[in-house]
Amino acid sequence: MTFARIKALFSIQLAETKRDFGAVFLSLIFPLFFVLLLSGSVLLSPDFKVEFGIVNAGTNTEAREFADQLASQNVALRSLDAETAREGLDNGELSAVVIFPDGWTANGDAPLQLETGKTFAGFAETAIDAARARIGLPEDTAIEARTIEQARNAEFNFIYPGMLALALVQLGLFMTATPILKARDRGTLRYLLLTPLTKPEMVFSQIAFRVAVAVLQIGILLAVGSFIVELSPLQWLQTAGVALMGVIMLISLGYALSGLATSTEAGMAMVMIANFTLMFGGNIFWDPEGSTILMVIAHILPVSYLADAFRQIISGSEGLWPLWLDLAAIIGWTVAILLVATRTFSFDMRGGELRAQHG
Repeated sequence: MTFARIKALFSIQLAETKRDFGAVFLSLIFPLFFVLLLSGSVLLSPDFKVEFGIVNAGTNTEAREFADQLASQNVALRSLDAETAREGLDNGELSAVVIFPDGWTANGDAPLQLETGKTFAGFAETAIDAARARIGLPEDTAIEARTIEQARNAEFNFIYPGMLALALVQLGLFMTATPILKARDRGTLRYLLLTPLTKPEMVFSQIAFRVAVAVLQIGILLAVGSFIVELSPLQWLQTAGVALMGVIMLISLGYALSGLATSTEAGMAMVMIANFTLMFGGNIFWDPEGSTILMVIAHILPVSYLADAFRQIISGSEGLWPLWLDLAAIIGWTVAILLVATRTFSFDMRGGELRAQHG
């Protein structure tokens, strides 16, 4: 295995990729465009809706008047129990939570409780002070204020890690399986084997090229997403490690699909079916927990575990499965797919004859 030959093969694949706009679009441009669109919608059109959760506002007349004065300041109010209100505040659905203790009065011992995220802390305190003044409560009315860390942009935090997984899916299918199918059909790989190139050099260059593309993909997507989601150096490192595992798994899937195909047309059909299935059933765009059918499908698709691992590392949210199980599943799927790929892959559509000659 020589570096010069691998570098030459690397350059050839880069030139072929530049000519294949479909593969470049689906593997690089589409995921990047989607993340840019998603990031732009968050940055340029933030949600300025102010909604307070009100707990126990009907405890007495004084509490009801206080709540009415809050509503008069263009603040949307939602009457909730304490647990539901705090959940809404934690996930960013509510701007603040106002809790009236049982039997609350302005002169009572139990203070009015105000819980808010950092973004609306100042506004919430101003609104509380204004409501207190309007109903004539004394300035020393006991108010217990607490500021918490809220989950920012819950939808983005769910979809963004899924887009990282989708980018690797597109790489494995449209930048691995599709070019290999075309090369097998044209006989390009078979002719390359007639040169002094060895199989290890060819396979290594194929994998190295796609890993390099994946590094570029994930690096760009993480850089764009970092405007919305703050990532620590450790999270960057963990994401890179999971991405590398995902790349190997999905490149192997591309080789397996191209090896199973008996013709280019059949292979392209398999690629499209796999893409549709992994995209819409693989825990990328929708949380499957609300549907038994989607949950069953998510369990049997390898990309579900990749998306779940990305989601836990990047957003810190609780996943469908423990992180260790996600990583174990990715490794297990990779081994299984590699076994299929090594048994089915051939360097042209005549398959068996060539494997016998070079096996």
